[in-house]
Amino acid sequence: MRIHSAASLASLPSNPGAVDSASWSTRVLDSLSGISDADLDRVTRDATVFLDRRWLRLLESVNVSELVRGEIALRYATVSVGGALVALCPFIVTRSPSIYSHYSLEKFFFTSWQEDLKRMNPGSESWVRWVALAVDGYRRLARLLRTGVEGLVAAMSPVTYRSGIACSDMPPGDRQRAHELILGTLQEVSRAENLPLCFYSVQEDQAEMRETLVRGGFSEIFRMYDNRIDIGFQTFEQYLGQFSGKARRNHTYEIRNAARDGFRFERVPCFGQMSAEFEAFYEATYSKYGEEHFLQPASFWREVERHMGTQAEAIVAYHGAKPVGFSMLFHKGEDLWVYRVGRGPDMSGEEAPVYFGMIFYEPVKRALELGCKRIWCGSGAWEVKRRRGARGVALYDYFWFPTARSRGLLLPYLSLFARLSQQEMSKVVKVAGGDRSTEGAAKV
Repeated sequence: MRIHSAASLASLPSNPGAVDSASWSTRVLDSLSGISDADLDRVTRDATVFLDRRWLRLLESVNVSELVRGEIALRYATVSVGGALVALCPFIVTRSPSIYSHYSLEKFFFTSWQEDLKRMNPGSESWVRWVALAVDGYRRLARLLRTGVEGLVAAMSPVTYRSGIACSDMPPGDRQRAHELILGTLQEVSRAENLPLCFYSVQEDQAEMRETLVRGGFSEIFRMYDNRIDIGFQTFEQYLGQFSGKARRNHTYEIRNAARDGFRFERVPCFGQMSAEFEAFYEATYSKYGEEHFLQPASFWREVERHMGTQAEAIVAYHGAKPVGFSMLFHKGEDLWVYRVGRGPDMSGEEAPVYFGMIFYEPVKRALELGCKRIWCGSGAWEVKRRRGARGVALYDYFWFPTARSRGLLLPYLSLFARLSQQEMSKVVKVAGGDRSTEGAAKV
C-alpha cells in the first residue's frame, strides 16, 4: 500500500496564508514517543477520553492495523507555538480493501450498506439489489477516473467512532487558529496522497468544530446516530421513575429477573486477568453479524488496563461463579462511555436481562457514583436503547476533496446517500422515541 512517510509530509506547507508569526509551526508525526507525558497531559486535559494521553499511548502500544482489519498508517497533525506543542489531531491513511467498513469510504458508502438496510427495512430486499447494481457501476466509474474512492485520509481516533483536535488552554482566537492550521495540514496530506479527506463522526452539539470545518471548505455528510442517556436525575430510583406504567414495570422486571435467575454484576477495575474471556465474549457477540467489526484480542484488553488506569473499568456479569459477559466502561470528566459489550455463546434465554444490566442499568449506577452527566451507549439497537432513556445524537462526517474531479463525482453521491440513510435511520429513532408508557419488553 503506497502511503507517504511522515518525514516526507512534515515539511508540507499548512495553510501558509494563516501564519503571520514564525512562532507558529505545524508538523506531521508518525509517533508521539518524543513528546513527554506532561506535555500530552497539558494538551489533552480537556479533550474527550479518546484523545486523552492515556488512550493515545495505548494506540501506540498495539497493532492498530490488526484491530481495524486492514493496513493503516497512524499519524498526528500537530501545532506548536514557540516550540511548545499546543494542538494535535490523530489521523489515518489507508488504501486497504479489507479494513473495517466504517473506516472505508468505498465499503461504507458503496458496498456494505445493503445488509444494514435490509435489517432496518426488511421490505427493501425486493428493490435493493437493483439499486446496488447502479451503485456498483458508479463506484467503478469513480475508480476508473481516479477519484481516490479506494482509500481515505481520516481524522479520527482509531478503534473508536470519534475524532477531534486536542488543544491546550488558550484564548478562543488562538484555539481557532490552531484548529485551522490542523485542518490545513490534513488537507496537504490529502493532496499528497490524492485521497479524499474525512473529519470523522463529529457530534451534532460540537458547534464550534462544525463551523470551523465548513469555513475550511469541508462538506457535511450525515453518518449515523449515537445513543446517549442524559443524567438529569440524582438516584437510580429516579432514573426508573422517569418511565411510566408498563415501561417502568418492564425495566424493574428485567432487573429482578436477572437476580432471580442467579445473575449478578460486579465492577472490576483490574480486568487484565480476564482478557481471554473478554476476547471470547466480544467475538461471540459481534461475529453474529459477520466480520465487519473490530478485532479485540486478549492482548488489547491487557493494554487497555495498563494504559487507561482509572479511566477504564469492566462490568462483569456472573452466573454463580462463572463470568458470562462484560461491558467495558471508559470515563473522563462528565462523560461515561460503554465502549464494548460481550456475552458468552451459551447465554440462551437469559441473554436479554444480562445485556440490559451490562449496557444500561449498571452503567447508570456507575455514572451516578462518578458524577457523570452523560452515558454514551453506542450506535445501533436504537429502539431498545430509546426504551431505556437514550436519545439519538447525530454524527456527521466532513469531507474535503483534493481535486475538482473527485469532489464533482463523489460529493453528490455521498450527499444523496447521507440524506437517504438519515431518512431511514430517523424512522427507527422516531419510533423508539415515542410514548414510553406503552412500551413493553424489547428483544435484542
